[in-house]
Amino acid sequence: MPSLPENNPLLGTWKLISITAIFSDGKVNKEAFGENPIGYITYTHESKMMVIFSRSDRTLLPGNAPSPLTDFIHSIPVEERAIAFTTFNAYAGSYTIDGNTVTHHVEIASIPNRVGKSLTRTFSLNNNQVTLKTPQSKSDKHPKIFELVWEKVSNSIKSDR
Repeated sequence: MPSLPENNPLLGTWKLISITAIFSDGKVNKEAFGENPIGYITYTHESKMMVIFSRSDRTLLPGNAPSPLTDFIHSIPVEERAIAFTTFNAYAGSYTIDGNTVTHHVEIASIPNRVGKSLTRTFSLNNNQVTLKTPQSKSDKHPKIFELVWEKVSNSIKSDR
């Protein structure tokens, strides 16, 4: 298994800028996960990674739904819980880098079917941004590649003083 490079270009936390879908016929959808998706991806020195992102226009659940650990969440209609699920994505695990390819080895995920899988992404760096590209989807009736652009989060700590 490839190890991490000494000067790992992905180390740190990155904020999501955009998600674009590129279809096999050449069409492009620059708002593949809504107009202004939000999220973060982090790569650590310990070969761990985590990613979380969602649409920015998510509908609030009805009532007081403070935690998925409470019984109240189960009283929310299934359709509304399904929308909340499909507008959000998260997973974490370890990662390896080989050239300009990063592979995420999924250990926990909002989509349980991803656990135990390896998700390969090619990456390119441009100043303080990294672009991750997925392989072409095979399960869609309209195959596409997803391109996620992330911007490096500054290491500076701001004080309220």
